[in-house]
Amino acid sequence: MNSHLHAQNHHPLPTQYVIDDTANVLGEIYKDDTSLVCYCQRAPWALSRAAHSFAKNQDGELLRYQGKIDPELTTRLKNIFCHSAHGNLIVNHIELMLTMFDTLFEPKEIGLRVISCTEAHSPAFHENKMIARMTSSLGGSGERWIERKYAQYYPLEKGQTSAQVKAPHTNYINSLCDGDIAIYKGTNWLDHEHSALISASPEFNEADAKLCTYIDFLG
Repeated sequence: MNSHLHAQNHHPLPTQYVIDDTANVLGEIYKDDTSLVCYCQRAPWALSRAAHSFAKNQDGELLRYQGKIDPELTTRLKNIFCHSAHGNLIVNHIELMLTMFDTLFEPKEIGLRVISCTEAHSPAFHENKMIARMTSSLGGSGERWIERKYAQYYPLEKGQTSAQVKAPHTNYINSLCDGDIAIYKGTNWLDHEHSALISASPEFNEADAKLCTYIDFLG
């Protein structure tokens, strides 16, 4: 595993956010000045509808997994989704994410969460306290994020070790699209204690239902 992934404390770097419609963009996450990369690939209609229908009928955390990427994990995903209409498309999308993540980081251990949502599960903007995370949402718009230059913070309160991020102006909020696959750095990536992505879970309206997938590098 590349030594860039180990935690250290240093001065913040200039921050770049790289977005492209080719999967090769994901490799840009290894650049020192890059905090987010996004492979823009809007989900096909059948995939988006399959995710929306599934999420409408089954709300909550579908899978929380910690371990290696192996065939047994694929079997667990199939057991969750393949009984539903076009559930194989959902499994294929998550498998693609896992393959990309494995190729980029060669992890010995990951954390995987698949959440079925009809409302925001982490609506407040926050700095991400991890090393690296891949995310994708199906059935509607995805993770929201802001550039660090637009972040404002509340004063530290007694007992706090890090300041809370104030709600940003709507003009500064970016959202991943339905089907996009993004990777972003957290505070534990080398030299990114003060350059980690600031994000929040997807926005929802009354008719929305989405599947949100998160893959964390653990070691």
